Amino acid sequence: MSKYVLFGRLWLRRDPPWEWMLIPTRSPALRKPLSTWTTAKTTSERPKERLQVWPWLAVPILGASLFLSVHKRPIQLETDTFLQRANLTREESQDDIDLPKEDAILTTAPNVPPPITRTHPVLLHVPLTTSTKTRQLTSQYKYDTWTFNDSVPGPFIRARVGDVVELTLTNHDHTGNPHNIDCHAFTGPGGGAAVTTAEEHERKTARFKLLVPGLFIYHCAAAPVPVHIANGMYGLIYVQPEDGDALTPVDREYYVMQSEFYHEPPEIEDDGRPSSTVEFSYPAGLREEPSAVVFNGSESALTRDRPLKAKTGESVRIFFGNAGPNLTSSFHVIGSHFQHVFRDGGVVDPPARLLSTVGVPPGGAAIVDLKMIVPGTYTLVDHAIFRMDKGAVGYLNVAGAPRPDILYSEMPPEPCVGCKLHP
Repeated sequence: MSKYVLFGRLWLRRDPPWEWMLIPTRSPALRKPLSTWTTAKTTSERPKERLQVWPWLAVPILGASLFLSVHKRPIQLETDTFLQRANLTREESQDDIDLPKEDAILTTAPNVPPPITRTHPVLLHVPLTTSTKTRQLTSQYKYDTWTFNDSVPGPFIRARVGDVVELTLTNHDHTGNPHNIDCHAFTGPGGGAAVTTAEEHERKTARFKLLVPGLFIYHCAAAPVPVHIANGMYGLIYVQPEDGDALTPVDREYYVMQSEFYHEPPEIEDDGRPSSTVEFSYPAGLREEPSAVVFNGSESALTRDRPLKAKTGESVRIFFGNAGPNLTSSFHVIGSHFQHVFRDGGVVDPPARLLSTVGVPPGGAAIVDLKMIVPGTYTLVDHAIFRMDKGAVGYLNVAGAPRPDILYSEMPPEPCVGCKLHP
């Protein structure tokens, strides 16, 4: 009597009666009771491995196997609408693309390019240059940031499904670090990183067809990846749907990114005073203990003389991204509500409505719409509120006539001394 019995696509081995070994028919080598493994120096024998299945579990497994052996039809998956429109079954070289050429409008945070009104795809040229730049990180310290186009975050890119992005990356980083682009809007291994890695004084160009709409992060993915992100190499790209923008028109649009910086304590100068410039700390990054958590690259990017601005009665849209590299953001605008929230940057499904806080993970994004009703200063925060004292504060100043029917007090506003939230 054979030790093996064929049931559908599985061989069963019974040894002893209360143990069963399930062996795939396509792997006859697995029927051997013993197997060996080797390294460069040793060869050793390891004990027989059995998948022990109690009889009550073996019965449904055998039933499923017999069912599959009879019903061999492949499962049909529904083709995604956006991928179907992209004609992915048709192979073609992008070297022969016959599309109108257009230079992308690139803006520095908090500014956003205007909505795209054309109804046809283009070959969209996006030039990015990498370099280092010493910037004021906090009120105390300067920091040597790694940048795209001399800014942190990098420029905002606006495109449309069907566009072919012709990305040219030029590396002017005098430190000798290689850089590249991993864009979450691109389709293909590495998000473009493998074909855009540029050494110092090198230029790389590649093309990427945009297939999926939404708001996406892009960042440098050269090794070590977290170091490049932590030093400032990230930005946002918004890809509008092919059949018209899912976002309704608003009066103002802004670009805001949250990120963390990890630095060592300042070195002591020859005169005994601490240095005004601090250096990156890899151990602090590993511990996920940031020295600064900021909006748009610095503690004062959206405060002091550079707050966001609006008027009562206006609608305001914020394209928000979280570069991380470690912390999840609980983005909140104190005193207001999000009329629409496009979670995770997705614009295919209807938005959530009338929320006050939205969670955005590292590498994620969200689009939020606000309606400004009462004049005054509205504060942007990460509601993990201790991060306020690490720099995660921004202001949206709204001008207009008072609305006593909504907010009324006999006394004028009087913020507490030293308050960062209600200036």
